[in-house]
Amino acid sequence: MSSKLVGQGQHKFYAATLIFLAVFLVGMGCSNENDPTPAIEPIVDQGPSIYADADVTNDVMLQSFWWDTYTDPKILQQGSFYQFLSENLIEISNANIDVLWLPPPSEGEGMGYHPRQLFDFNSNHGTEAELKSLLTAIKNRKMHGMADLVFNHRIGTDTWTDFTNPSWSCDAICIDDEGYTNPNAFGTKPCGAIDEGLKWDGARDLNHQSLEVRNGLKDYLTKLKNLGFDSWRYDFVKGFPAKYIGEYNSATAYYYSLGEYWDGDALAIKNWIDGTESTVTGATVKKSGAFDFDLKYKLKAAIVDHNYSVLRSATDGTVGLSGINGYNDKSVTFLDNHDSGCINRTDCDNLFSKSISQIRLGYLYILTHPGIPMVWAYHYFFSDPSGGLKKDINDFILLRKQLGIHANSTVKVLATVDGAQGYYAAEIDGKILVKIGPGTYTPGNEWKLRASESDYSIWTL
Repeated sequence: MSSKLVGQGQHKFYAATLIFLAVFLVGMGCSNENDPTPAIEPIVDQGPSIYADADVTNDVMLQSFWWDTYTDPKILQQGSFYQFLSENLIEISNANIDVLWLPPPSEGEGMGYHPRQLFDFNSNHGTEAELKSLLTAIKNRKMHGMADLVFNHRIGTDTWTDFTNPSWSCDAICIDDEGYTNPNAFGTKPCGAIDEGLKWDGARDLNHQSLEVRNGLKDYLTKLKNLGFDSWRYDFVKGFPAKYIGEYNSATAYYYSLGEYWDGDALAIKNWIDGTESTVTGATVKKSGAFDFDLKYKLKAAIVDHNYSVLRSATDGTVGLSGINGYNDKSVTFLDNHDSGCINRTDCDNLFSKSISQIRLGYLYILTHPGIPMVWAYHYFFSDPSGGLKKDINDFILLRKQLGIHANSTVKVLATVDGAQGYYAAEIDGKILVKIGPGTYTPGNEWKLRASESDYSIWTL
């Protein structure tokens, strides 16, 4: 599909924002996704993004990894995973991406979601020296490194339960863990409190009531800060009460915090976020953010299944966690991640889509709507060999930045029509109007068509 562009300009990167906007909006569009030959253009270092600031509500995130990136041939040809990111950091920075979510940094099984030696930062992703170098480069480009925190569970070093580096006692493990109940378990018997959340069968569930555990994890956060991380992503937060997130967030200064509360109900996610506002002692702290799984599933229903009306609230606003007043900046919107994306794994069933056209529409939505949008690195680097999807994502991000669309932007849904020839049309902040879907929508004369494809259109004033 080639774009039906309106105007004569070609998008170029200019230093002046107004020139940026004028040229980009005239020339924005998709490259031919059916052309397997990517256009090779030299990457010119533009320096830190001119849009970088200290306000997370203006940010765009990138999840930098997918499943088994540490063994993926596409990564290994550039060295370790950390080396891959370092080699591509200029391009990521040029795209005006603000927060870079990295995989679990500690030594452990596979991707690190079964951490073993928490304080050893030589992992399957690369060496501690490579990680430090990467985080320094991220900071120098006015970006933020986000650490993936696996605080629900750990694995032993030689037995089921022998924690090393740091060493913790039997009280660190919940007494109803498999390390106590499984007859095949070997090692010291767990003696901690009963698990307060969902169990994880593959590793030892940590007892967060233990001061030893809480202090150890706080020490871990301090070490991560010293490495260069400044943001936290908490894994599997259904495994322990939300108050512990508040407790750990209170231990260090941080830029942004969010949790993986995997639930398709926005109200359930909101309730978890509310629980992160308190510590163990009841002190009040800043609430964590969360991934907007509700919106993820609704975007699939709309864009893949053509049920566009699911994107329209009863008040003609947006939906999902990002549609709940006061929680827009707590919502990290996304299409797929390492778990749902089904790359290098067969045990996932939450894929958004494999269609480049549908993926493009999904990014058009999240990059023009409230919440903090997250791009998935596999989509960005490898889903479209032609490079067209990457170019479009870059263009959508630039448009968001130039128009000042942010996490708390307001949406007015103008129309939704279900069906294969349907569409979704919405106005955001009175600055931009998007139509997603193949159906025909005609806005008022004050709106000027800036880019058009067979399945989407963009207008600005």
